[in-house]
Amino acid sequence: MTDSYMRGIERARLWWMIDVAPALETHVPDLYPYIAAGLVGDGSDCFGFDDETSMDHDTDTRVKIWMPMGMGNEYMSERIKAAIGSTTKGSVEVGEVPAFYEKYTGLEFSPANWREWLAIPQKNLAAATNGEVFYDGPGRFTSRRKTLLGYYPHEVCLKLLEGDVLAMGQAGQYNYGRSLRRGENVAAALAKATFMEHALSAVFILNKTYMPFYKWAHRAVRPLPILGEYAWEALDAIATATDAVDRIEEFSEKIVEELHRAQLSSEPSTFLVHHAHVLREQIIEPELREENPWKL
Repeated sequence: MTDSYMRGIERARLWWMIDVAPALETHVPDLYPYIAAGLVGDGSDCFGFDDETSMDHDTDTRVKIWMPMGMGNEYMSERIKAAIGSTTKGSVEVGEVPAFYEKYTGLEFSPANWREWLAIPQKNLAAATNGEVFYDGPGRFTSRRKTLLGYYPHEVCLKLLEGDVLAMGQAGQYNYGRSLRRGENVAAALAKATFMEHALSAVFILNKTYMPFYKWAHRAVRPLPILGEYAWEALDAIATATDAVDRIEEFSEKIVEELHRAQLSSEPSTFLVHHAHVLREQIIEPELREENPWKL
């Protein structure tokens, strides 16, 4: 990315400060106290990952405005857009707070139990909590956001980690090398891909951060404090290696070390499948403990 490129979220913040917020305060002062505004949701610009390549589509500077339930109707939307009027430096989307979160979580309210948490794809939670909120008069949007940013309950983390280390062990440590030795190149490639996907997920969970959509997951892992830089470098090497057996084993050992450091496992084995069982036994909720980790 060149120095001349300004990311979408930076453009959105400036547009809000210089043009949009003053226009709304002046022309719809009755609505302004009820508004929340920012750039959160789908798109590389919401994650701060847009660059020159992104300019082949959806290059508008965007600001999203959220209203309380019942206030995001077409009439209110038209008033807001008319108030912004001829600034014409970007596009504005107007919606309601509950509808925004329901789009990503499938719930009218914040998740209240382990079933509701597990039903939400991790990439959806990443999209619902990314970006930046520039202003929130009533505080409703940021209140919901804060709940989701509080991350999964501990036992849900254990269950998700169980599934990740189980898949890493079976696909990467066991099936990948066997497939290579048999000359099953497609099976080996699929096993490697499965390992990498779950390795990324495990690192995100250890950092209590939601993993975004797959095309941004590798980029997003790098700044994470726990194994982030290592995962970024190691997975790039694994992806391009003709024979990644040793690198996969090294990565698996790093995960084991982190499980030990976090006191999530005392199992001495470096085979991750054994650690999956240890994680499972720490889950107190019987139904969650018995939930099939392969279905998560």
